[in-house]
Amino acid sequence: MGYYNMIFQYNENKFLDKCKKVEVDGLIVVDLPYPENKKFAAKCKKRGVNFIQLVSPTTSLIRLKKIIKDSHDMVYYISMLSTTGGKLKVSPKKILQRYSKIKNQNKSKNVVIGFGITEKTIKSLKKADGLVVGSAICKEISNSIKKRQNPVTNVTNIVKRLKNKIK
Repeated sequence: MGYYNMIFQYNENKFLDKCKKVEVDGLIVVDLPYPENKKFAAKCKKRGVNFIQLVSPTTSLIRLKKIIKDSHDMVYYISMLSTTGGKLKVSPKKILQRYSKIKNQNKSKNVVIGFGITEKTIKSLKKADGLVVGSAICKEISNSIKKRQNPVTNVTNIVKRLKNKIK
């Protein structure tokens, strides 16, 4: 996950060649929305790097259909209007209703849900193709450092706990 300006400054082709060389599976470029990302996404696809599209609760059905049609293997559903790491402000039931509308556009595309996924909310969202828990992991690293504990051990433990909740 990153920002387009860094890719642009480095050089798109050089960046994607390096991604391919080090076996990057996919990219999320948060400030390169559809349809402005079409040329870059095509370059990604040519090199076998998935360009992961973002959709949100405010994405219109017309726009959603176009994004899904042009997406590669995965779509990232930003489940609520908030900053990353925020508390879940929408009921899991409502998130899953919107998720189903997105998934039904093309069942072969993986749709992952992010934003507000915590140990408390993960079980209720396990129906999704995937759940993004980046902020939960970052918070665990920060807490580990503050408490002078081993971040690797603590992150391993939180990942195990999260995984157990979706089994």
